[in-house]
Amino acid sequence: MPGQSLTELSLCLVMIVAIILTMRIYIQRSLQAKYKAGADYLISEIKNTAATQGNANISSIKQQYDPYYRESNISEARSGNTSVGFPETTLDQRVIRTGWETTRSAQDAD
Repeated sequence: MPGQSLTELSLCLVMIVAIILTMRIYIQRSLQAKYKAGADYLISEIKNTAATQGNANISSIKQQYDPYYRESNISEARSGNTSVGFPETTLDQRVIRTGWETTRSAQDAD
């Protein structure tokens, strides 16, 4: 029964790849949070040191931008010749984007 062991092996590999791809999202977000926390800590230490030394000009340092504070309403219309395949190839394609995008200020992000 060599076919059965090959099938089991391929199913195990598919499951391992699926688990790795799923966990990649969580690991990436965790690293992003640690980078943001590190930068925020550094900025707060710089502000505290500046305040201790009597330097008020540095107190307006902005905090790191967090993409969850972005709001947008953008629609996209595509026209032109497109062939099916991977990757998708296009000929004479036009993309028209309309809408708006705003971000809250850095002070609102914290």
